[in-house]
Amino acid sequence: MKENQLDSVPGMLTKRAGRRAFLRQGALVGLSLPAMLTPLRRPPVARAADKTLNIAAYGGVSNDAIRTAWADPFEKETGIRVNLGASASLALAKLQAQSGNPQWDIVGLDGSELPRAVKQGLLERLDPQKVDMSKVPANLKTPYGYKYGTYLFAKAYDQRKIADANAPQTWADFWDTRRYPGKRSMHQNIVDGSVLEAALMADGVPVSQIYPLDVERALKSLDKLGKGNIIWHTANQEPIQQLTSGEVALATAFSGRVVVARRNGAQIQYTLDQDVVSGSYFAVIKGTPNRDAALQFLNYVATNDQGAAKYMTILQYATANSQAISLLPKSLADSLPTSPALKDKVLFKDDAWWADHLESVTTRFKEWQTS
Repeated sequence: MKENQLDSVPGMLTKRAGRRAFLRQGALVGLSLPAMLTPLRRPPVARAADKTLNIAAYGGVSNDAIRTAWADPFEKETGIRVNLGASASLALAKLQAQSGNPQWDIVGLDGSELPRAVKQGLLERLDPQKVDMSKVPANLKTPYGYKYGTYLFAKAYDQRKIADANAPQTWADFWDTRRYPGKRSMHQNIVDGSVLEAALMADGVPVSQIYPLDVERALKSLDKLGKGNIIWHTANQEPIQQLTSGEVALATAFSGRVVVARRNGAQIQYTLDQDVVSGSYFAVIKGTPNRDAALQFLNYVATNDQGAAKYMTILQYATANSQAISLLPKSLADSLPTSPALKDKVLFKDDAWWADHLESVTTRFKEWQTS
């Protein structure tokens, strides 16, 4: 599914195929917040001496951002230590919940992993009296968790070959081989990526009518693009490497990959219209003895405006806290998936649909690829 890695977790080794493995490769790029970000005043919280909360996230600069924005301030306020690991996955949640003695308390889950975890009974239902999700948009929350970070599946291009003014604004543009001759690099994993959704938009399906996916129409749209015009990638850093090396001028890529590459000097960019929004959930593993502390942390992340603004400034990913976007510079705020500026312009991936159709659609896509 993704780049495979072996990460240590308390008492075991877990293979993790992280969607954002690149976040382990770079160091945190420090960015200053606007002066308007003033410390929040909160009521005193009872301190919990010697208590540790174990959170399985994705590592690298992602964990650095979580640490800076939420974990360190939470520790200071509550006295509860936060241990951030890098083994987040549905497999870990299942292993922990079924062990009868979970060693991880909170787990990060991507996209369709959360509804599948709920169906398998692996997660604690969040207590609304303890986790205030009033600032979380309805499409980012469930009774079992919320998307603490959201990012874009985007149309990326090489600025040395395609001027910004001539960049593809829609997926129909991306499909246009006369206007943009040459191969495109596209994500082979249709669950992590959103190639089928892109294919339908390229074929004229409005953003509001993408789900339920018409899989056969999407495959016919890919036929129109032509298999000979596609280079399939599986690792999320591949399209960045292909764009910067000049192998391709167009690629599907996750927004964070492009942002990091640009910070390192790469002349690549992405456009926003019709991009597909995916995200990572925070959820509490069933049976954790630290349930109350876990809920306390989830409440902190969902309600802390200042922490959310820090997270968005560091990673340029949106958070579950929709109110915090007003604290950001307009140029940054308008590029985030949850920005009002992108309302009706981007597609939010339907995690429940993918959870229900994952196996059958993946099989059909592989059949199409080899036909």
